[in-house]
Amino acid sequence: MTDELNLPPSSDKAWLLVKSPAAVFVCWTLGRAKTEAFKTASYAPNVLVRLVSCEDKTLAVEAEVRWDAGKIYLKPPAEGRICSAAVYARKKDGGQEKLLESNAVAAPVSSPLGGVSSGYSSAEFFRRLG
Repeated sequence: MTDELNLPPSSDKAWLLVKSPAAVFVCWTLGRAKTEAFKTASYAPNVLVRLVSCEDKTLAVEAEVRWDAGKIYLKPPAEGRICSAAVYARKKDGGQEKLLESNAVAAPVSSPLGGVSSGYSSAEFFRRLG
């Protein structure tokens, strides 16, 4: 598959995007070396995707998905908090290895905060964008 896609040796990247106040989208690409590690079973076929609050490094959510899915939707931490995502592989010895870390984003709020209009993102707002 890597030869077919002509991936550069190091195209490992992860992105975190806000979809709505109730969901964020995490997507990733893996370069040749990591793709080969999964294909040769150096890693388990599923990865762990963790969403972490950047302020206090607490785990907000963790989900498991097949490594070549390349994407997943997750529920963000508390509204207005800044978070980032990381993709981990499970090694044969049972340990975990962090493969990728995403950018940080602020989870939007679903209703206005007492007189503050910045950061407001209602479902109606997202419908109008589409």
